[in-house]
Amino acid sequence: MNRRHRIGALAAAALLAPFALVACGDNSAEADPAVSKDAPLHDMLPEELQDKDSLTIASNVEYPPFEFLDSDNKTVLGIDREIADGLEKQLGIKLVFDNIAFDAIIPGLESGRYEMAMSAMTDNLERQQQVDFVDYFKAGAGVMSRTEDGDSYQTLDDICGLTAGIVKGTTEVPQAAEGKPPIESVIFPGQNQAILAIANGRVDVVLMDSAPGAYAAAQTTGLQMSPPYQSQPFGVVFAKGTDELQKAVQKALENMLESGDYEAALAKYGLESGAVDAFPINGATE
Repeated sequence: MNRRHRIGALAAAALLAPFALVACGDNSAEADPAVSKDAPLHDMLPEELQDKDSLTIASNVEYPPFEFLDSDNKTVLGIDREIADGLEKQLGIKLVFDNIAFDAIIPGLESGRYEMAMSAMTDNLERQQQVDFVDYFKAGAGVMSRTEDGDSYQTLDDICGLTAGIVKGTTEVPQAAEGKPPIESVIFPGQNQAILAIANGRVDVVLMDSAPGAYAAAQTTGLQMSPPYQSQPFGVVFAKGTDELQKAVQKALENMLESGDYEAALAKYGLESGAVDAFPINGATE
């Protein structure tokens, strides 16, 4: 399709802001009240981490509303940052986000460069072969389309034969190969590039998680997001063999649920519908 589409000025600014990649968000651990050995669950951390001021969290910080950069291009905002703030209070250690490509997150965990990852990553059986998850949100894959297309594109079957934008390393990549006639996949390094591609008419649709898709579409003139056609959990991600740290984070999430901090983090971005009432380790079954 050769169509030209306009992005509203405010929406364009919101989409383009996260393009300025930085090594880390502005998350200095110096003199931070989150760093405290008196925190409720500090003793649950692995012994080798209890004397550290901070843990480095791998994240692809261009996925609003889960993580994105503020207008200063340094400060990390979003649901995952809000949840990280709650984890800090429970664990007594600062969580510093490092902004990297999405498909570099699992290799970074496996190499030991990062202790954890928070990047709205879908827990599935394939990924469980490489890493472990503590699930904290339920979401589904959906189709982003142009409003002029109405309800034509709701499922994978609906977009057979079309050109679909997909973010590199996401679960939508193998899904897109299942349609007949085949879906032509165009891979983008990040969500912002994929959304700009559909807004500019370079692709017909974008396959992405429905929650951030709905958030982005609401800020972009002429775009809409379908209801999810498949539901799976998101998880905080860990390297294999980090059971002690996983259990500490799991307990911290349980405490946040009890205190109301967990629901408040989701409510701040209007995603209470994705709340869960338990935080299983490797809860995905497909």
